[in-house]
Amino acid sequence: MYAAELEKIFGDRLCIRVCAGGDEEADTRIAGADLVLISNPYSFPRVRRQMREDASIINLVFAFARARVEALKRYPAGTETVACFNYYSSAHQAVNALYEAGVTNLNLYIDYPGNRNLEGKHMELALIAGQTDRIPPDVDEVFDLGDRRISLTTLLDIAVKADILDDRLEETIAQYSADISTPDDYLTYFFHNSAAAALQLRSVMESLDDGLAICDQEFRVLNLNRSFPALLGLPEGLIGQRLDESDLEEELAAALLSPEPCKDQLCSLKTSGRSVLLTREHIRRRGSGPALFLLRVKDITEVTNLEASLRRQIAKRGHVAKYTFADIKGESPAATVCVQKARRIAGIDKPTLIIGESGTGKELFAQSIHNASSRARFPFVAMNCAAIPPTLLESELFGYEEGAFTGARKGGKEGLFQMAHRGTLFLDEIGELSLPTQAKLLRVLEEKEVMKVGSGELTSVDVRIIAATNRDLNVLTEENAFRLDLYYRLNTLTINIPPLRERRPDILPLVQEFLRQEHKEHMQIDGAVQSFLTRYAWKGNIRELRNCVEYMAHIASGPISERHLPDYIRTQYRQAAAAREKAEVRLDMMSTADRQAAADILSLLKRRPMGRRALLQVLLENGGYMTEYRLRAILSSLNQLGCISFGRGRSGCTIMPAGEALMEALRG
Repeated sequence: MYAAELEKIFGDRLCIRVCAGGDEEADTRIAGADLVLISNPYSFPRVRRQMREDASIINLVFAFARARVEALKRYPAGTETVACFNYYSSAHQAVNALYEAGVTNLNLYIDYPGNRNLEGKHMELALIAGQTDRIPPDVDEVFDLGDRRISLTTLLDIAVKADILDDRLEETIAQYSADISTPDDYLTYFFHNSAAAALQLRSVMESLDDGLAICDQEFRVLNLNRSFPALLGLPEGLIGQRLDESDLEEELAAALLSPEPCKDQLCSLKTSGRSVLLTREHIRRRGSGPALFLLRVKDITEVTNLEASLRRQIAKRGHVAKYTFADIKGESPAATVCVQKARRIAGIDKPTLIIGESGTGKELFAQSIHNASSRARFPFVAMNCAAIPPTLLESELFGYEEGAFTGARKGGKEGLFQMAHRGTLFLDEIGELSLPTQAKLLRVLEEKEVMKVGSGELTSVDVRIIAATNRDLNVLTEENAFRLDLYYRLNTLTINIPPLRERRPDILPLVQEFLRQEHKEHMQIDGAVQSFLTRYAWKGNIRELRNCVEYMAHIASGPISERHLPDYIRTQYRQAAAAREKAEVRLDMMSTADRQAAADILSLLKRRPMGRRALLQVLLENGGYMTEYRLRAILSSLNQLGCISFGRGRSGCTIMPAGEALMEALRG
């Protein structure tokens, strides 16, 4: 693929040879090369050994089409995204290229075996570039970035080191690079350091979305890109014209033409309604010569609107806790114990840490604790630490003073700590906080004082912190990704919400509750489907169960059967049905003694969950004949029939509704 791209650009100027893994002639070709272009950085040591001493080596940097990158930037901030490439090195380079191109709205992860960052996370988006077999099965959407393109820097590096750069090749490279995404900081690097300044300047200026213009000391335009007049509402044909004689808005003229330095100055354009950042930068030139200035105009209208929207959503969500413990459905022992513990903790005015897998209802518990506490009459402010860009997180938590940074609101802004004064601040996904923000949060917890960004004054706050996470903070502390002192400060009161698989008796009542919420409470569900729902793993916990019920409720026009299950669940249903048929055959082949033993086991489990060793001991004490091998075989058959479930650790075996029915049948 890369060789074909290079052929199109350089043609017969270069003799291009391809070397791949397993190629018997690769070493010979490398040894005879003047330039070696490496597409995989991990192959560098081997290539270095085969190269001539006077040969040059170039690391290939790839990029993607600008249109595809701009489409990625329109996804919601915090979208959970995994990069799926056949090779780890390609995925790693792709993630870096996207971050450099300004794709900061996605939480990007690299797909490789054993990546613990993906544990417990539901990926909303998968990024690919052409064909790959590594796409996760449960991802919501697949986004194809298209063929990888060779970056402008790599092409220029090849041309300069091969000493073949001329006007015609410059034009070819410029045309090739016009629709490739380019990092924002390339402009200064190219202008000051490249041997091909004219090509670089022309290519980069047109590839950036920012408006760019180069002016002399009289503000006469020497060069510019198409975005500059478009963003400022100026006519085309500005080259050779003086900006101070153009029809500029008053605020714009004051910023652009002022003799004072100008760096990321916010300007609101009344005519177009845009918000832009203006920068005027002196261009340093070798030797003497007239002064030149680079004018940069960055459109931040969308960012400004997003920030305002985020603040409105946080304020709207955060001031009222809607749920109480009455809204937490579940009569299973695990759910009952958890709710009882949370009720006791609600009355203790200390920092609280809620731990649970994704979808278990951590915010539901947090709101219930607030409404059952002495702070119920005061605000409940919630924030998802993973959904706010790191650059906004500190100002959202602690607030800021007027003029604290570019774009700061007139009069400043209160932070979430001040908004939650005398109430509760719920910090979801606390494990995603950066270490500097963790240090400031720890100080607030200990000193009960906050300092706004841009201020030197401390403000007292009285806030209860409830933090939540689906990650193992112990592991994060060992990896130095989470402060140990903050962990112990938050770990004063801990609530571990059990996953749905550990509270299976609650599944069918929850199904009925979700049907009621969809106004479909009268819909009947096939008995086999009900039995399967109680045995299913529910890795997404209650959130996944709710989504499943909503899907079935709206797809089915009558009784809900197996064909109304979501596709990925229906596949597992059929596999379980096949295993159940085998278990039924095995049960039919059981002797009378084994049938009696199965009934005794189910009777014991109905009293309380028990482990295999405890069951064996009780059965032997009651005078029955039982061996560990025989007990294991009977339990396996009962589990495959959906009569019992195996818990984790010491939780042992639990009888299921199907087990109670079988127990009565066996007794009969």
